[in-house]
Amino acid sequence: MAFCALAVGACGAPEEAKPRPLPEEQQQLRSGEYRSVEFEPSVSFEVGEGWSTSPPEVYDALILTRGDEGGGLGFANLHGARFFKPTGTGTPYMTDVPKDVVGWFREHPYLKTQETEPVNVGGVEGVRIDVVVGDLPKDYYGECGLGCVDVFRFSSGGLPLRLLEEEKARLIVLEDVGGETVMTGFAFPVDEFDEHAPEARKVIDTVEWRG
Repeated sequence: MAFCALAVGACGAPEEAKPRPLPEEQQQLRSGEYRSVEFEPSVSFEVGEGWSTSPPEVYDALILTRGDEGGGLGFANLHGARFFKPTGTGTPYMTDVPKDVVGWFREHPYLKTQETEPVNVGGVEGVRIDVVVGDLPKDYYGECGLGCVDVFRFSSGGLPLRLLEEEKARLIVLEDVGGETVMTGFAFPVDEFDEHAPEARKVIDTVEWRG
């Protein structure tokens, strides 16, 4: 009986393993379940092989990377974010978060989008949209440089979210995660997108909102 108590806690079932906190340092992740430390609303998810952290994790941004070409998956809390209003030259002009975030992407003159699709992430209904960079005006130069389109700045600072010409992004907008508008999704080089997208989708399919 003593052995039984030590092994499984009074002969009951073993306690369910809790998600590990994401490491603060940049490193490759072991397969398993992780939870956010700083990001709000708190989220947990499960990763397989090939994912790495991309610190710092902050209250409105959490990013994982995959592959050698800069592709990855992320979560963004849009509270307080500032969106780049499209201009003919790329000169920064900032606006508040649009009421219709998906519509903003669809109406952007320098982005090409596919049809939207309703999805569910962690029990929260949202809308999915695929996005690539379209035809840019001559001499178009944004904060991200040449051959890319700035999307928005995080309220916490850091590098703005942007999309490169050689990338394809699959974005999911969730308008009510505990009262917050959250965007999740992933982006990879166009020629590698179909290779990495299934693994990224597996991660999103395991999402649980924890607060």
